[in-house]
Amino acid sequence: MKICIIGYRNHSKRLEKILHSLGYKDIFLFNHNVHPLKDIVEYDVFFISSPNNTHIKWIQELNKLDKYIFCEKPPVTTLEDLEKIIPYNPKLYFNFNYRFTKLATIVKKFIENKKIGEPIYMNCISSTGLAFKESFKNDWRFIGDNILSSIVGNVGIHYIDMIGYIFGGINNINIDNLHITSKKLPDTSKISVNSNNVRGDIFVSYAAPFYNEIKMIFTNGCIHLQNGILSLATPRDTFDNNERFVSPKHKIIYKSLNSREYFNTSLNDSIEFFLHHVKNDLDIPIEFHAQSINTTQTILEKINYD
Repeated sequence: MKICIIGYRNHSKRLEKILHSLGYKDIFLFNHNVHPLKDIVEYDVFFISSPNNTHIKWIQELNKLDKYIFCEKPPVTTLEDLEKIIPYNPKLYFNFNYRFTKLATIVKKFIENKKIGEPIYMNCISSTGLAFKESFKNDWRFIGDNILSSIVGNVGIHYIDMIGYIFGGINNINIDNLHITSKKLPDTSKISVNSNNVRGDIFVSYAAPFYNEIKMIFTNGCIHLQNGILSLATPRDTFDNNERFVSPKHKIIYKSLNSREYFNTSLNDSIEFFLHHVKNDLDIPIEFHAQSINTTQTILEKINYD
């Protein structure tokens, strides 16, 4: 299988490394500044890992080849472009890999079996000091012209999609943005979502120390993720010697080396899911397409942001 990655930096190299680890060796990193378009026609599978606002251009170009396409999120950055990809293409896959995290898998099982009651609240924090790196001052993540090219479209969208995937869609969303180092696009965002009976808060920042944590509260327990370690605290009715409520003890239910390995595993699983469909000439599930469209539309159409 000959694989072409549209892109040649950072995430493109991360994808290449994962594909190599899965046994795929014939991989070409396409640099549009150097390579002619005709060079990609012979490839069997395509991964789009270019800046967010170029995704629609490559989707339309590659659709002409009738090949399988793995496109990084967000699918597009405008409502006008979203209209162009609403029709279902069974060979087009959008990489919302947080659907494949252990947290998402475990929580969906708990919702089904109700062992820790009903979900009530979810809080997600993801921050890193990327904005203070000299090499990123003129990066498209900070100087682009669309909210989905900012931290909202690069990090926040993962958590928004995961909440919608776990709880069955987003009813409404509000985004408050901060410009700590960036004058054009926000580098920090506070996102509030409502998914049926569950409330959620998401804080993402390129201007804070590294921190990664998710907390979920059910009526009969709490789930906690930090630095790649998932723990469960239950039952609600835990008391001290005086019959007063105390916090139940946390028990580790999944452990990664760190946050990077934890999320790399979900990316790896998402890629394997896609390639399984490629190798067996299967349609990408239509529900995956619909979820990707809905997540993107929610941000572009339903949000209030400054």
